Amino acid sequence: MTKLKKKLLLIVSLCLITVGVFGCGSDADATYNGYSADQLAANNTGILDELMAMSDEDLLMYQSHGDQMDAATMKVINSWAEVKDEAGDFVDYGEVVVTEANGTTTVEQTADFTGRDIKVTFVYDKNMNVEDINLDRIYSLGETMTKAAMNTAMGMGTVFVMLIIISLIISCFTLVNKAQKKAESKKAANAPAPAPAAPVAAPAAAAPETDDLELVAVIAAAIAAATGSSTDDFVVRSIKRR
Repeated sequence: MTKLKKKLLLIVSLCLITVGVFGCGSDADATYNGYSADQLAANNTGILDELMAMSDEDLLMYQSHGDQMDAATMKVINSWAEVKDEAGDFVDYGEVVVTEANGTTTVEQTADFTGRDIKVTFVYDKNMNVEDINLDRIYSLGETMTKAAMNTAMGMGTVFVMLIIISLIISCFTLVNKAQKKAESKKAANAPAPAPAAPVAAPAAAAPETDDLELVAVIAAAIAAATGSSTDDFVVRSIKRR
């Protein structure tokens, strides 16, 4: 139980590290809300020193009691647990960069390790209260270029895959049209042939006019022979056929 209390006190020291630094008073050359770059950098080095002093068992214990810590402290502990083995042995602290924008002050400092360098970042609000703490890996130029190339390849690959899929969909439309036309042609071929139209009867031909004249002449001759008169004495006005 005593060991657990000592470890929890260490957690409290991480949360209150800014109080210890800013409680030392203002520096005559302060330029960032009354604090010098060295005073601000002390938070970066202080928290990383605390993290490097933790064993694996300590990190697991802190992570298991995350509900007893504030979000910023829990975040930085989890970040250190992720990069601890990758970083390797500590070498030295690098340059401090302080920037101010939109009412916040950001303090960045690199820490050199044998495996991979780490960047420690503190973000303060306008009242110099800690808003966020970050531990970020620093990638080499070769790693950055490799990662950028992989991202570019993945992006281009995704575009080409989508184009291929679109082309296949368009090809399927063509096959569907061909299949539809083939089905229509087969249906038309199997349809019964239409019945032939009934022939239209031709109108009866009119009796030629020459036949009527001949008939008139024969009748006139017969009447003239029967009556003993001449064909000039009578006229045939009409002929009715029965």
